Amino acid sequence: MSFSTSRNRLCAYCNAGDFARVATGMRRMLHTGVKSSMSRSILGGLRGILGSQIGPVESRSLNTAAFVIPKADFFQSNEELSSRPKVLVRLFSHTSSLWHGSPSSSPGQPPSAFKAHLQLGKPKLTALIVLSTMATYAITPDQSHAIGAAAASLPVPSLWTLLFLTIGTAFTSASANAVNMAREPVYDGMMSRTRSRPIVRGLVSPRQAIRFAILTGITGAAALYFGVNTETAALAVINIALYAGLYTSMKRTSIMNTWVGAVVGAIPPLMGWSAAGGSLVDPGAWCLAGLLYAWQFPHFNALSYPIRDEYKMAGYMMAAWVNPQLSARVALRYSVAIIPLCVGLWYYGVTDWMFVADSTVVNAWLVARAYKFWKECRGTVAGKGATASARRLFWVSIWQLPAVLVLAMIHKRGLWDGMFEDQYDDRIASDTEEAIEELYETE
Repeated sequence: MSFSTSRNRLCAYCNAGDFARVATGMRRMLHTGVKSSMSRSILGGLRGILGSQIGPVESRSLNTAAFVIPKADFFQSNEELSSRPKVLVRLFSHTSSLWHGSPSSSPGQPPSAFKAHLQLGKPKLTALIVLSTMATYAITPDQSHAIGAAAASLPVPSLWTLLFLTIGTAFTSASANAVNMAREPVYDGMMSRTRSRPIVRGLVSPRQAIRFAILTGITGAAALYFGVNTETAALAVINIALYAGLYTSMKRTSIMNTWVGAVVGAIPPLMGWSAAGGSLVDPGAWCLAGLLYAWQFPHFNALSYPIRDEYKMAGYMMAAWVNPQLSARVALRYSVAIIPLCVGLWYYGVTDWMFVADSTVVNAWLVARAYKFWKECRGTVAGKGATASARRLFWVSIWQLPAVLVLAMIHKRGLWDGMFEDQYDDRIASDTEEAIEELYETE
């Protein structure tokens, strides 16, 4: 079977969405080293149709050719490609099985439906959000000093509250992530870091993803509302709207999407603070939120820089390719900002003074790597050194945030108060009694 046919004839079988999926699938096959006369003939047809829109590039796979597939906008804006019935997908069903891992072509089986839906929630990202929320819950100062009506209205920190907080945060995070995936399958298929997502692979449909998002969103919000408090549930719902709505929409229109995404990352600490009975007008709460907000920039800017060309090809407006120097400068700026935010946690009574010393060591590590990244990007054309620095900064950010949160829990204000007081008081009382007895004996 040959697909080396004219533009008009092949286009009679496809529409824009099908063509984009086929192009993305071919790119995957070649990156993973799948070689067959079928794939070569299809690729020849694609090159004949798209002409200069496809060009050969160096392949990471030995003895294979990789090709840059044009953005989906190319297919959507081409009336000749977008006005045809959806038939081409059937022609590629055999080829599709080569990279979907069907039993006939690969010993590996596709993930179960449960695992596929679990992947919709981005488990690693959700785990990070849950851990930051739980850490803030643990760091929040004890509110037992409150009196009267204020004390009666405060939630009582307990394992049950923590359990509902964990479940609610995980489910609402999964809901937002599922909507995000349902809105971007075509573009996710164009990037190496997202092309294995379940919707792109055809394991879950966008409609199923939306149903999953509705179910997890309602369950998570209900767990927070009934098991924690109204304030925490409201923050979670706001976060779903920000991430799935505003942030996802802005990714293709403005580099400011990164700043909106950072706000999304700053809300979970406020949820943990509120769940523990803390007031959201407390400066300590905003220092923690600011810490998570600032951390997003060195972390994401370092992540996006090595794959900036993929973001550009997929049509995502990221500073990493729009303005690499700005991206590095912002990463450095917010890395430095984390230091005074940690000082603020001590100043506002969240931690003891030792936290300032310990956290500064960890934060200086992040700043040093961010400075190196910024220095490498200052030139007109950043070289391989900038990419290597970005990767190092990314891994440092992975370790820096958990380290700072753990240190904040260890140095929580009042945590160690009274640990040795009982023994000290008993020794003083014993010495006093002995002194009194000696006094009576001498008399």
